[in-house]
Amino acid sequence: MAALRKRSKKVAWGVVLALVLAGVFGAGGAGAQVSFGELNAVPACIGGVQTQDCAYGQAELPPAEAVAAEVRHLETVLPAVAALDIPVYTVRQRCSLPGLGMLAGCTLPGQNKVYLFASPRYASYTVGVRKGEANVERFAPYLAAYAVAHEFGHVVRYQLVDNRTLQEYLKLRGAAGADAKGWTCHPEEIFAEDFRWLFGSEKARYIPYLCGIAPPGEKEKAFLLEVLAGE
Repeated sequence: MAALRKRSKKVAWGVVLALVLAGVFGAGGAGAQVSFGELNAVPACIGGVQTQDCAYGQAELPPAEAVAAEVRHLETVLPAVAALDIPVYTVRQRCSLPGLGMLAGCTLPGQNKVYLFASPRYASYTVGVRKGEANVERFAPYLAAYAVAHEFGHVVRYQLVDNRTLQEYLKLRGAAGADAKGWTCHPEEIFAEDFRWLFGSEKARYIPYLCGIAPPGEKEKAFLLEVLAGE
């Protein structure tokens, strides 16, 4: 029973690793630290989300260097994002929603934290053997960049964009009624996808725009830059 309680406690919250990635990005060799940690399980009950232990352990976690690079990119292009000081946690569980499939990550309303989930898509695999030497690569190295940029979009919305401004943006966007197309076109998802598309790195934009409407353009970018500059 004691062992069961010990394991339950470990699975419920996990062991938070206080890791700080201090890589060098950009000219001059300077850069702020990226707050990065690991959890064994999702830190809250998320309605409808199903969890599963990852089969390949550490290999299923988003590459730390890819996560850090995307955070650095967003903080460089948007000072308002840097001011939020958003910590990123990788979670050693696969998470999925019935009918939607495996999730790359999530945020929780009212928080400025981003959670990235384990996925077999991050695991290494052999793509070929040449002269007796295996060519091993990670699948979808752009997935981490996509997840960071999209989830940062949610945090920006929660922290810096009020409901009235969101409705103004959606009107400008011509996205009224788009949520009838499904979950990926919910107003909150449109905002996060637009943020990813407008401000994410090239790798973050490698995955096509998810909602079945045209991606945002310069007028949407100008609107959001003005809103964020006012914060």
